[in-house]
Amino acid sequence: MAIKLSELAENIGCRLHGKDCLIENVADIHHATKGQLVFVYNPKYLGSIKSTKASAIIIKQEWLDEWTKSCNTSCNKPALISDNPRLAFAKAAALLNPVSISDAGVSDNATIADDVIVPASVSIGHNVVIESGVKLGENVSIGSCTVISHDCSCGANTVIYPNVSIGHKTQIGHNCTLFSGVVIGSDGFGYVKDGEIYIKVPQIGNVIIGNNVDIGANTTIDRGALLDTIIHDGVKLDNQIQVAHNVVIGEHTVISAYTAIAGSAKIGKHCLIGGAVGIRDNIEIVDNVVITGRTFVSSSIKQPGSYSSSILLDTTSNWKRNVMRFKHLDEMARRIKAIEQKLK
Repeated sequence: MAIKLSELAENIGCRLHGKDCLIENVADIHHATKGQLVFVYNPKYLGSIKSTKASAIIIKQEWLDEWTKSCNTSCNKPALISDNPRLAFAKAAALLNPVSISDAGVSDNATIADDVIVPASVSIGHNVVIESGVKLGENVSIGSCTVISHDCSCGANTVIYPNVSIGHKTQIGHNCTLFSGVVIGSDGFGYVKDGEIYIKVPQIGNVIIGNNVDIGANTTIDRGALLDTIIHDGVKLDNQIQVAHNVVIGEHTVISAYTAIAGSAKIGKHCLIGGAVGIRDNIEIVDNVVITGRTFVSSSIKQPGSYSSSILLDTTSNWKRNVMRFKHLDEMARRIKAIEQKLK
């Protein structure tokens, strides 16, 4: 689809600089062609404006002025002026590439319990199984081979991709997206030792997911043991994340791939959690916390800020020596303290 640049500007809150033109799609600034829109998110890329073949750019006003001054010439490309070029680019990309939703209707080989009311606007793909007591909102789209167990609810405009499994009594809000392979409402990992064997603790809580939540491919969210596992409004989960039983994730928190969150951890609002982070059980993380990739969170975080615990990359030989010394840090600290006391 092609949209006038002026129309894009109006829809994404930008100001048009230069002549109007037609935009067919977005692209990387180094590989763009005619009819494509690019963006400059860092002034170090200003030099690429001259060489890009894109029809238009998204840029900050001060960066455009800086480029014009350094080149002693005005920019010969139409531009969208934005205080946040990356955000404007994302909005433009969404407008130019709308999500393709299946047409409303129910596949002939879907299996749906007799008591389930399917609104006319809902789309249900091949081999979908929907059990008794499920409630579906308007414009829900359910991909092929998805299973929705009994007594679940799914809010309006939610999109469920193929091969998703949703356990009984799960509640999913409006405008959510569940990508392929997601498992919601599986049993939490709860066992009690009885002599030499382990006895499974029944997981009788639910999973409650708010509105505007995205859950990436192959992410697992366990049901609660007694209390519910709760994912609040606006949360964005990447692929292959483990969310254990009774975990609570606050509004608009974003979590990257391979992160594992142990049982009963509570994560606040507006947190940013990097990839492959480990969060232990029964701790709390306050609002507005940033946790960088591969950090292990072993205790509660009580103050907003950025936290890290990764060991920096090194040659294998140096890494081995440092690891051996790390094992003796406590002993070394005691010896230094003793020396200090003698010197006093």
